[in-house]
Order: sequence, then C-alpha cells, then structure tokens
Amino acid sequence: MTTGARRLTMACGGVARFAAILVLAAAGIAAPIVGRCASARDRERRDGVDMSGAMVASCVIPRVMLAASRGEEPAVMLGGISDLFVETDSDAGTPGCRRAWLVTDRGPNGTTKVEGREHRTLAAPSFAPRILEAQIDWDPSHPGQLAVELTGTVPLRDRTGEAVSGRPNGLDNDPLIFDPQGRAAIAPDVDGVDTEGLVRTRAGGFWLAEEYRPSLLAADADGTLQRRFVPAGVALADAGTEVVDSLPAVYSQRRDNRGFEGLAISPDETRIFALMQSPLDGTDPAVARKRGNVRLVAFDPACGQPVGEYVYRLGDPTHEGYRKGKAAPDDGKLCAMAALGPTSLLVLEQADGGVARLYLTDLAVATNTLARTVAGDEPPAEMLRDLDEADITPVAKTLLADLAPILDDMRAGTANRGTSRRGAKKSGPLKLEGLAVADEQHIFLVNDDDFGIHEDADDDPPPRTCLWVVRLARPITLTQR
Repeated sequence: MTTGARRLTMACGGVARFAAILVLAAAGIAAPIVGRCASARDRERRDGVDMSGAMVASCVIPRVMLAASRGEEPAVMLGGISDLFVETDSDAGTPGCRRAWLVTDRGPNGTTKVEGREHRTLAAPSFAPRILEAQIDWDPSHPGQLAVELTGTVPLRDRTGEAVSGRPNGLDNDPLIFDPQGRAAIAPDVDGVDTEGLVRTRAGGFWLAEEYRPSLLAADADGTLQRRFVPAGVALADAGTEVVDSLPAVYSQRRDNRGFEGLAISPDETRIFALMQSPLDGTDPAVARKRGNVRLVAFDPACGQPVGEYVYRLGDPTHEGYRKGKAAPDDGKLCAMAALGPTSLLVLEQADGGVARLYLTDLAVATNTLARTVAGDEPPAEMLRDLDEADITPVAKTLLADLAPILDDMRAGTANRGTSRRGAKKSGPLKLEGLAVADEQHIFLVNDDDFGIHEDADDDPPPRTCLWVVRLARPITLTQR
C-alpha cells in the first residue's frame, strides 16, 4: 500500500516569552518562515518485543507573533498548539512535502489567587484562537531530516465576521477567569471557544473540538464557524454561530478544563470521532477518576447528530485489575487521536509520573452506549467499576508504543538551550497534544508549551514548540481512501 493511498488524521499543542520575531498578517503569513531541524538520535531497539518508540528526528517550530500587543495585553507569540492535521503525499503532490494545519487553544493563561482561592487567568482576553497552515518536509528515505515552514494563518470568526475569542461563555459551569493580576473577572464571550482538536476535510473545510461546553465546530476554509454542536439543553443566546444542541446532555458535566480533547475523521469522512480528555465528573468526581471511564462519541457530520458512544477505559489493559476498574493511572489524560480506518483509532494517553502510551484501539467490538446515555445514563458510565456486570464492552486497546523511555530526550529538545543531551535542564512536564500518522511505521507528535507560561520559577527560558518524528515498534495498517 502506498503512503498516498489514504487520508491521515490526528489530534491535539505552544509559546515562550513575548519577544516578537516576525508578525503574521491578519489573513496570512507574508513570507514563509522556516525552521530547519537537527536529526535526533535514533534509539536502538532492545529486542523484538520492546514496544518503546524511537525518536528519529526533531524540529523547533518557528516562533512568530500571532497577535500584536493591545492595551495592557501583551503580544502573543506562537504557542498553545493543541492539535495537528497532516495530508498524505498524494494530496500534497510532492513526495516528502506535506501540507499541515495546527490549531491553537484559547490563548496564554495561568493561575492567580483571588480572596484566597486559585483562579485561572487569561493574559490576552481578545486573542482569537486560530488555525496555522504549514508545510512539513520529511521523507522516510531520509528519516533524520525534518523541516517545518509556516505559510498562513486562519483566525476563527463567527458568521458576522467578528473574531471569536478564547473567553468562556458565561454559563453556570464556566468558572470565573481573571486578568493576570487578579484585579477583575474577564467578561464572557457567548461565542468563545477553547479549541483542542482539528481535522480538515477533502473539500477544504474544518471540524474542531473545544472544551468549554464541550462542542464540535463546523468551519469553512476561511475559518468562519458555521455551526456549533453542544450538549442538549445548552442555550447560547445571541451567538454569532448557529447553535445545535444535539450532543448528549450529560457532556455538560465535563471536568473543568477537561472537555473534548482528541478529534479524528474516518477515511471516508462519514464519521467524526471526539474524545473527552478525562472522565466526566458525574455524581462523584473522585470515584469517576478512579474508574477511568472516558466517553468517545461518533458523530455523523452529514446529519449533525451523534450516532455512537463508547467507553474508553484509561490504564494498562493487561493489568489484572483493568476489567474491574482498578488500573486507571493518577490524573490520566487522553491527549490526541488519529483515525486509521472506519473503526480503528490511535489514542495517546498521558498521566502523572511520566506515563505516555500510544494505543491501537478498535470500536468494532465495543458496546454502543448512546441509547443508554440518552435514556438517562443510570448509573452514569463514569461510576461503573465492573463493565462486564453492566454488559458493556469497552473500546479494545493494544499497546502500540511506549513513549516514556524517550520523553527525556524529547523534553530536552524543548528546553531552548541548544542541546538535547541527557542531563540537560528540563523544561517541565511535556504535554504532547498533537498526533498525526506519517506512514505505516512513523508518527508526528507536537507539544503544547502553554505559550511559554509556566509556574516553575526555575524554568528559564520557557519551553519551545517542537515537532518530532517517532518510529513505531511495529507497523500499523492504514485504510485506503
């Protein structure tokens, strides 16, 4: 099977200090900005059953200005990359030269204390999340050579032409967000989105996933948001985008800052897959997090309705306590997703303690729980310990690559110190939030550097946004278009 015979998708990531380098024009980048990348050391496989991934190339994505300073708001430099979508060689037309799209999240944010309570902050409340157009140069015949060129930007706008901000919508389950000094709460935006997932259709439009409601967004090629699909019962009065409340109502119980995270599109584009980052809080958030049951929804873009829902259980499926809900890692997160076929997905899990695992998953054998959810969801899926007793088969999982052994090397590449040597000062936790399939043996990964804002005072200078090529321990099968 040739690499140009199918569509590749991926999902879910960054800036440093606000020092302007080059400015992106409002409608595009005036001139290409190219990041040339050094080859990374290729890890040697220990034996035939070693499932460690091997980093074969890395590249720093050029840091450019996304938004100029405005009043008290600082300039926003490239960062907060939360997803990535990459074309095939045949779509691009030139072998080894692939068009790609990246999406930012809501903008630079941090935390502050207000009256003794910790609250999130937004440094640039007027910042409009946007899609970045790029070109990735990578040829599997020369796997250590990698380059990224930024070629344009697509700010997200509503149907009136107004820029969509990254501010929350002001509903009951939206926490207050303050300015960086904690002086005042930031005004809500009924059209605001915290974008985390991105796919592009063959017709040139986009689908995005965002965390606030959470919602799925249908956008034109120019970034105009035409429709926003939200949980049943959610009302966004006077929104500049058509709002359709067709998702299950229970999705409104998402954990704060843990809504939709991964997004993928099937090769025939008849299904959009959206994955929560963590379990819904449900009736008992502490129990939900211990069980590790996360919802994955299959959505029909043609009719604008969900057609399936599945339970994805966090943790190692070979663990003896997995089927009984006793294997979920501490603070497990589902960070990125890519579709390989009509029911097969790649899913990236991360958790405290340096856990980073790429799983090959299959929905074909999983129970479709959508009817159960719509009928009342009792008891909530998040509360279920023994899925067998509930007659629910979770999404099937097989470990494809353990990334933990290469995280130190990857993290060092973000440290902005001109080295990836072992022992180099680290730049904090590595948030991998973008995943794309390069070919049957390789994947692309990108990190979210949180726009360079970190709580660690020793983290100086702040991290960079990087792209990596990782060789898988065993090949994957890709479905033809």
